[in-house]
Amino acid sequence: MADSLANDIIVREAAMRSDRVGFRSIWAQIAKKCDPLSDFNNSSPSEKWDVERLAQIFNSKPVMTLERASSAALSLLVPSGDLWHGLKPIDDDLVDNKAVQEYVDVFRKRLFSWRYDSKAGFQSAIGGAYKHMMAYGVPCIHVEERFGSDAPFLYRHIPLEQIVFAVNSAGIEDTAFRKFPMTAKQMAEKFGESNLVEPVKRVLEDPKVRGEKHFDVIHAVYPRISDRSRFAFDDVYVDVSNKKVMREGGQYEMPYLFSSFGRVDARLPYGYAPGMAALPDMKGAHRAKQLFMRAAEKNVDPPQGVHPDFEGVLNLNAGAMNRGVFNSRGQQLVGPLNMGGNPQLGKDVFDVFNEDINSCFWLDLFITLLNKPDTTATEALLRAQERSDLLAPPFAPQEAMLGRLISREISILNRKAENGEINLPVMPDVLRDNGGIDLEFTSPLAQLRKSRQGSNNLQDINAVAQLAQYKEDVLDIVDFDEAGYEIGQSFGASATIWKDREAVEANRAARAQAEQQMMAEQQQAMQVEQAAKLAPAMKMMTETGGQQ
Repeated sequence: MADSLANDIIVREAAMRSDRVGFRSIWAQIAKKCDPLSDFNNSSPSEKWDVERLAQIFNSKPVMTLERASSAALSLLVPSGDLWHGLKPIDDDLVDNKAVQEYVDVFRKRLFSWRYDSKAGFQSAIGGAYKHMMAYGVPCIHVEERFGSDAPFLYRHIPLEQIVFAVNSAGIEDTAFRKFPMTAKQMAEKFGESNLVEPVKRVLEDPKVRGEKHFDVIHAVYPRISDRSRFAFDDVYVDVSNKKVMREGGQYEMPYLFSSFGRVDARLPYGYAPGMAALPDMKGAHRAKQLFMRAAEKNVDPPQGVHPDFEGVLNLNAGAMNRGVFNSRGQQLVGPLNMGGNPQLGKDVFDVFNEDINSCFWLDLFITLLNKPDTTATEALLRAQERSDLLAPPFAPQEAMLGRLISREISILNRKAENGEINLPVMPDVLRDNGGIDLEFTSPLAQLRKSRQGSNNLQDINAVAQLAQYKEDVLDIVDFDEAGYEIGQSFGASATIWKDREAVEANRAARAQAEQQMMAEQQQAMQVEQAAKLAPAMKMMTETGGQQ
């Protein structure tokens, strides 16, 4: 049964790989121009580190642009050092509940702490995934559940060359086949030597190789076949060369997480990428740089023209003496040729290609994210609204992938807490009974989306303020407290800088009481002062009345 399953998985993986051959052809062309050490450039494992390929790149601009674009995407979606998402109750009525606030705050901080643990590898994985997203349109991250380790998760970036996948009717990835190399030693460590076939065991026993020979392995994850399984997905590792299943198991959630910059074929789950849009310009810039370098070389060290009467050997080294260069009449028999070219035109064409590459990778738009120090609040929100309109369509789908990643993380943490492996805060009963927690993104991209509401609020308040010139009590219709909170959220201000609403009301009540007491004291002082002024007159009136 195991061998039959192994064969089925191998055949299915090969069929899915052949379906995307057209995409792979484009990915390979992109890799040659902007990602020279990519797996797409390999015809054998040893060629991956053939750095001689770097010497074939005449224009390093696409390579640098890809790096900068992927870094910009990281800062937009998952900025390092920031808590780029929050947790909140599904029931909005529980937002101000103290117990709920304390629970979600502690859970969120612990989640980020485990995610960014040095043993987890999140930053490396997400960086590689977003580089693939900008170049090829499809990022992939594997979130492995760890056992007996300080970090509950292990994150890996999976190169697109290694993995094929399919989606369900909702367009969500539910099937993945990853084909990758493992050494015999790694296979023994992961699956146990008893689960390996004889050829692999012989490599382990060979003192010359010491288990370092590579074998192809397929990791297959797909919706469970048996209704009796407690898992949602079947999980199988196959030795490809020997057609042998090394491990069968299951997964509660899909461990491979994908996204797409924009799907272009309804039959396949792969998508459009900035690298695809930039490919013609990268080719043009590559060719233009070659021509420009040739033209520059000819102008710096031009070819020489020689008169038929010149019979010597020309020495073009600096300070060299050349006899016979001038004839008896003083005419020079050797001289540089005027090629009549225009190197500056070649440079101008090269610059045009590079500008187009920047635009294809969205760098021109990322630059506008920088705020000017002299920008007013209203202007800043209007600019943020414009950026949101342009950035949201291609980058918002990446949040769906992050949402599935966070959901898997939380499920893993809850399972480990139930098993006593880690400690989590106890969920308040009121939260458990009313739907639990939900996800809220607080990344720069999320703040850009909120900027529209903030901009609308500011414009409305400014309009009401103008109306107040004619009727002052129109200001009563505005809840300035709520407006202040929402505008602060639009700017991405931390919630910790805002006072609790109850504390605000208490401060206002105390201030009002102090003002009333001050007014009472002032009134009492005035009464005393008036009484002091009236005292002589009252005394005189009393004395006059007594004399009568």
